[in-house]
Amino acid sequence: MAEPPPKPVVFVVDDDPSMRQALGRLFKSVNIAVEAFSSTADLLRHDFPNVPSCLVLDVRLPGLSGLDFQCTLASTGIMIPII
Repeated sequence: MAEPPPKPVVFVVDDDPSMRQALGRLFKSVNIAVEAFSSTADLLRHDFPNVPSCLVLDVRLPGLSGLDFQCTLASTGIMIPII
């Protein structure tokens, strides 16, 4: 029996807990897996699964901005669509 295709996941990075929670609920309400992080450092410590995915990234984060983080991801070879 063939394994089901991997379930896509949306990653969320936002320093505002209420925004992370709201986005998590939104994605879960339409049966989309979501993993939320409070910082870019937390996301980088996470192992990216080999499944279709995208990143919802806050532009204004403490320290490294969302746009700067996008450059960091590109320089490390992590190619993920970013919203």
